[in-house]
Amino acid sequence: MRIGTTLAACGLAALSLGACAAPTPPGQLIADPYENVNRVMHGFNVAADRFVLRPAAQVYDVATPTLFQHMLGNFVEHVRLPLIFINNVLQADVDGALETAGRFGVNTLVGAGGLLDPATEFGLPFEDNGFGVTLAEWGAEEGVFVVLPVLGPATSRDAFGRIGNIAMNPLTYVTFGGGTGQIAAAVGEFVGPVIILRDQNFEIIDSVLYDSEDSYVATRTGYVLSRRNRIADGVVDVEALPDVFAE
Repeated sequence: MRIGTTLAACGLAALSLGACAAPTPPGQLIADPYENVNRVMHGFNVAADRFVLRPAAQVYDVATPTLFQHMLGNFVEHVRLPLIFINNVLQADVDGALETAGRFGVNTLVGAGGLLDPATEFGLPFEDNGFGVTLAEWGAEEGVFVVLPVLGPATSRDAFGRIGNIAMNPLTYVTFGGGTGQIAAAVGEFVGPVIILRDQNFEIIDSVLYDSEDSYVATRTGYVLSRRNRIADGVVDVEALPDVFAE
């Protein structure tokens, strides 16, 4: 009941975005009526990256053997599969749901609980999905650009999508071990994946945040283009995206 109520609220809110979203100014990629506040949040996030996330990713890269990094990356993808499966079902993607369920079963049973990835060799590669994509499939408008503290850039639709992802993710409801177990689940669901993602994309994130003339504009452009690409085609082709530093 808790999940259903949350999803219903997210869905109704996101579906109403088209009526309340500000129009996109001529020549601009997306409407950004909250730019002043967004820039403040962006500055906070850059500082958090500089002093916390970036050093943590560097320590992780140096202290963790390459094999373990590969296994941890596999596990982070593995624990997302139940969430991906739910979104496949919500999108009426029968093939995607079956492939996701098959991948989860194979890697759980013969992939050391998801640390290894034999499923890819069996023709069941990892295909990401989330509630933001589901809302787009349901007809929710993209909305306006927003920057969330810590969580980073988003569209209005994706912001509601992230709430839906949290509501649908089984790890959100892990309560084993009392408070300690809840903290461990939160680390496994949020902190670990973010550090791993930062490490895997170290150079490009550094380029956007620290080498671009206006890191806010570069972040906004790169995020919006990649999300539109993902929702339209299901694949983000980074090499095919326009130069985000040219705006």
